[in-house]
Amino acid sequence: MELHQLRYFVAAAEAGSMTLAAKRCRVAQPSLSQQVRRLEETLGVALFDRLGRGVVLTDAGRALLPRARRILAEVHETTENLRIEVHGGAGRLSIGAIPTMAPYLLPPLLASLRAEFPACELLVREDLTGALVEAVVDHELDVAITSTPIDHKLVEVEVVGREELLVVTPEGHPLAGLPRLTPDDLRGQATVTLHEMHCLGEQIGAFCARAGVRPDIVCRTTQLATVLEMVRLGMGVSLVPSMAAATARDHGLACRPLDLDRPTREIAVTWRLGRTRPVIGRGLARRLGHIPFFEGLL
Repeated sequence: MELHQLRYFVAAAEAGSMTLAAKRCRVAQPSLSQQVRRLEETLGVALFDRLGRGVVLTDAGRALLPRARRILAEVHETTENLRIEVHGGAGRLSIGAIPTMAPYLLPPLLASLRAEFPACELLVREDLTGALVEAVVDHELDVAITSTPIDHKLVEVEVVGREELLVVTPEGHPLAGLPRLTPDDLRGQATVTLHEMHCLGEQIGAFCARAGVRPDIVCRTTQLATVLEMVRLGMGVSLVPSMAAATARDHGLACRPLDLDRPTREIAVTWRLGRTRPVIGRGLARRLGHIPFFEGLL
């Protein structure tokens, strides 16, 4: 039994004519008549008495008509509701984010998403880049917010923005009084830095190597909040992403940009290759490029 056969049957029953039904359904009359006969063969009963140019329902046809109408109505309702739910962002979105971005990006981002898609459910996982990429590949996450570079043949990486890395010092530190700094200003400074297990730690190390700066590292830690607190207590200076600058200033720290070879990191959205991107996920990527912590590229 095919849905189009039920549609043709209902149209013929309501029109009392195969010809009029074919016009309503915008199909050729022989094609409609053939499909109604196939429906009768499938059910093993005659649905119409053919009387000249008209048709009249048999007992079997009268019994089928309300059922056919109900089936078609439910299919229509299902189709419409599915379209509304998909385009309205109903459902669940699993989001991954690296720890050096999640506290700064996700709260305003997810609040904005919920405002537009109130029926959505958001699940968040904070982890290191490698673990998030594998979770996207294994379909445990729909999308991940990471930095670059990412080299995996089963993911698509969409760069949506970049942000500058800033020198953070305690208020009152000699460097805090300078409007802009150079890599030379960092030479000989006691330094607190993120562990290289974080991509940000690797990026900071790579910048220092390019600039010819060998920082006097007094402590490595795995949490950016811990870095800021150690700087506040005077243990040393550090490089932090600009999205953390507001938090740093709230804790009595000064943030200064570097001249010349200004270090930056890219913000990227990572997707599973071959998967359809969810409506909510696309909304997340669109908003991410306009978060004011960094210059959007969209």
